[in-house]
Amino acid sequence: MYQRNTIKKSQNQQRFNWFRKAKETNLAPVKTLILSAIIGTLAGLIGVLFEKAVGWVIHLRQAKLAEALTNPYLLAIGTLLVSSLLAMSGYYLVKKFSPESGGSGIPEIEGAMIDIRPVRWWRVLPVKFIASIGTLGSGMVLGREGPTVQLGANIGQLVNDVSRVKDKGTRQTLLATGAAAGLTAAFNAPLAGILFIIEEMRPQFKYNLISIKSVFIGVIMSCIVFRLINGEGGVIQIGKFSSAPMNTLWLYLVLGMLFGVVGV
Repeated sequence: MYQRNTIKKSQNQQRFNWFRKAKETNLAPVKTLILSAIIGTLAGLIGVLFEKAVGWVIHLRQAKLAEALTNPYLLAIGTLLVSSLLAMSGYYLVKKFSPESGGSGIPEIEGAMIDIRPVRWWRVLPVKFIASIGTLGSGMVLGREGPTVQLGANIGQLVNDVSRVKDKGTRQTLLATGAAAGLTAAFNAPLAGILFIIEEMRPQFKYNLISIKSVFIGVIMSCIVFRLINGEGGVIQIGKFSSAPMNTLWLYLVLGMLFGVVGV
């Protein structure tokens, strides 16, 4: 009986110590990781929706005009007019409602991470989304990476504001997580999202264990969402090339050195 009471007291003491440790533990890192997963999921959804919308507008512009205008000259004029209208609508939305949505948006996010640019997600998210659909759908030579990076980072700021996180470092981490998740959703390329933060935002990104984990989690969640909707295939298909002959390998060394000089 005495031994049973002793064991019970020991178990109760262990439970008490566990609860006390849990209470004393700083749960901020856990909250940051959970928020990063939410940001990655939302950025993935927005990225996929953006891709579908741009593809739909391009198909509509090309297919419907080809059906309506059989004369090649009228088709060329109609294509020019519709493309101009789409591009000008995007320009008007940005100029009128959200000037910070202009361009790629990546410098805006870099500035926001060092607190020299505000992040007005309530107007950037709708304007950037709709205006980019117009400009990309018009056939302009642009890519999806800039808009998705800015959209993802603004989702990070949105989640930060909704969760009422006050810590400056956590805010920067969530912005970076959203940007990386957005780039991942653009091309189904999780490593590109991670390398984008490491290389492009190297001066602004605050390196620590939690921030790196957050970026990884956001990128993984974005990639999962993209692949659940679009499948496993790559966005950019790269052909398979045969091995280069051994006696030509020195040419690649010369080519690499030339690119190095030109790059500098």
